[in-house]
Amino acid sequence: MLPSLNPPPVLLERFLPPLADANDPGWLGLSLAPGNWILDPFGASPQLDVLLAKAGYRVLVTAGNPVARFLIDLVAHPPEASDLLAALGGLAAERKEDARLETHLKDLYKTRCDQCHQDVSAETFIWDKKANQPIYKVYHCQNCNTNGEFPATKEDIELAEQWARSEPLHRARALGRVADLDDPEREFAEEALSIYTPRTIYAIGTLINRLDALQMSPERRRCLMALLLHAFDACNALWPQQGERARPKSLQTPNLFRENNIWLALQQGLGLFQDAGKQAGGSPLVTLWPEEPPEGGGICIFEGPLRELSDQVQDVPIRAVLGAAPRPNQAFWTLSALWAGWLWGREAVGPFRAVLRRRRYDWQFQAEALRALMQNLTAMLPERPSYTCLVCEPEPSFHTVLILAGAAGGWAFAGGESVGGVDVLRWQGGLARKKRLSADVNFVRKALREKLLVEARPVPYLVLHRVALAALAGKQMISWSVNGVAELDRLVEQALESDEFVDVEQRASPVNGVWGLKKWQAKELFDG
Repeated sequence: MLPSLNPPPVLLERFLPPLADANDPGWLGLSLAPGNWILDPFGASPQLDVLLAKAGYRVLVTAGNPVARFLIDLVAHPPEASDLLAALGGLAAERKEDARLETHLKDLYKTRCDQCHQDVSAETFIWDKKANQPIYKVYHCQNCNTNGEFPATKEDIELAEQWARSEPLHRARALGRVADLDDPEREFAEEALSIYTPRTIYAIGTLINRLDALQMSPERRRCLMALLLHAFDACNALWPQQGERARPKSLQTPNLFRENNIWLALQQGLGLFQDAGKQAGGSPLVTLWPEEPPEGGGICIFEGPLRELSDQVQDVPIRAVLGAAPRPNQAFWTLSALWAGWLWGREAVGPFRAVLRRRRYDWQFQAEALRALMQNLTAMLPERPSYTCLVCEPEPSFHTVLILAGAAGGWAFAGGESVGGVDVLRWQGGLARKKRLSADVNFVRKALREKLLVEARPVPYLVLHRVALAALAGKQMISWSVNGVAELDRLVEQALESDEFVDVEQRASPVNGVWGLKKWQAKELFDG
């Protein structure tokens, strides 16, 4: 039986598929005996991989993103509090300009208390993007106990301008960790770096230099890298003035954004791991391909995309494919390339640096990527084991992408359900080789009508959308095209435009509505 998925907070959680609401131990519906191999072709959810490993499965994960690989190891083997404290303490004691490194970094954010006029280290400066300067500051004065948000002073603005004037040197050093001067991806790395303020870029460069120079055990270094990774994310400009749990998907700086104190961010990172050691089930072994995990369960990471693994797994008896599908996310993938370079150097970024170049990740792009993945799965696994895909931020076009890609790869869609806020989509076996039929709006209307009659109550659009796609896939009416996502989405909306259907909430957009049959006039049906 699978353990409950109720983990403590995870590093970079705002970029990962949210699985925390799925607490039913049987929610995945796996019928495999422990010890069997499961392939996760996405590598997007370290929590899911660890969950499966703790349940006794051997999980083969393909992960081209170096940061994603690091997160899997961190979730599988959470750092001990003593090692984290020792690692941060060793860093704090380093010297910089005749001061402790901790003091030096805190002083980067020095300001004056509005009440007692003593020096204080600001927790955050709030910047106005258009004015390109800080307009507020947040601090807690230990001298007079003043606490809160206050207007930035002339001195605060002048200090920020000083950092801007010295930025080119620090920026060049940060870029050099990711791409050489003659690397065609360098200009794109420079664009990505623009979401950090000049002061933060200097602080990051200082910390990277110390990481390279420090002599410490491999485990202490791993702990320090985890804290640094937390600080790299906590101190970029993607954090709005309000909204702690923002889930950015593009490198779009808010109009009012926060410049957080990087040393305080390192200290706050300690709290992420304080409960991690209390997880049930122990720590599963994590190996790198081709070293196999034990039969009792574990994780094997392939450091690359699925297409590079295809011809190497003939002797691995994969019995199921299961993973959390990632949404298109320029922010996470681009930042991962920066962070990997800062932590492990240019060589560690490798081919993954190509993500720096791409600026647009739409649903059709995602469909094309997943189509290639499904075709690789077809070539790898001619016997077609069961394939289960978790959609952790479900929406209609996401379903369309997955079902379209599955059909293009030759997989038969077997339906889906929603569990704890996560949609679980399933494929079984392969499609029969026969001539495909054309998608038909009347066929879709029939499927929607039958679903509503079975439910006998209004149904959210997302559910009807999934039903329509399942019906089309079942009759092999889904064919690949360069505009396939938009075409299928429009087909479902067109089916609902019939007079027999009605949006009981009268929403402006059909995808936000709850739909029923117009002939249902009984109030209890629409109010139920």
